[in-house]
Amino acid sequence: MRPLLTKARFCQGCWQQMHVPIPIRGPLSLPFRVVGIKISQMHPNLCTICETMFTRVMRAKQKVIPATVLFADLRGYTELSEKAEGLEIADLLNGFYDECAAAVWECDGIINKFIGDAVLAIFNFPMMRDDHVERAVQAGMDIQRRWAERQKSLSLDSIVGPMRVGVGIHTGRTSIGEVGRSYRDFTVVGPVVNMASRIQNVARMGEVLVSEEVYRQVDRLFPGAPAREATLKGIEKPVKTYVLAA
Repeated sequence: MRPLLTKARFCQGCWQQMHVPIPIRGPLSLPFRVVGIKISQMHPNLCTICETMFTRVMRAKQKVIPATVLFADLRGYTELSEKAEGLEIADLLNGFYDECAAAVWECDGIINKFIGDAVLAIFNFPMMRDDHVERAVQAGMDIQRRWAERQKSLSLDSIVGPMRVGVGIHTGRTSIGEVGRSYRDFTVVGPVVNMASRIQNVARMGEVLVSEEVYRQVDRLFPGAPAREATLKGIEKPVKTYVLAA
């Protein structure tokens, strides 16, 4: 059964990171909206302070934290973009983004980036959760379920065949914060992100493929999950991964 997203009255990130109650809903939020503080696009229970004032809030440009990173990629999008009408493509991509966002938000992750036909999500910041690895896996499974349901309403199979999603997940200590000078951006960087991206690249359509580090923390939920050695771009030795099934 899917978790339900409860809409908070105060920013959960500001409360956890600074212990400051920033209203994002209700009458108390109106003065904050006037000065440009509103609900973040990364998660509906965060405010824009969490994404635009990282250095001020954390008193550092970068912070190293344990985090879980999820990449989800819509397979077949490039082929479809060459054959379908622009509005059809836009509707498809928006639907994919919506399903990914809903799944990630319900597990208290944030949508950090929409990258063409892919989504980058982060778990354990700014809303800290001890079970962030499990939450990321739950989100990945839910993305697959949601997209399978959404695709039933589409009429594009005759153009490119069934479109599926590949999901890759990795966890570890990583650097999160502001990058860039002339153009500041809030994101996560480092080997954990690179590994998650490369695992997603080799995930087959409809799979949630996770690293060994992830599987160690969720093996009780997926006993006997099939292991697969993967050759990843830029990594010398094959990496052990696991295929998770709903």
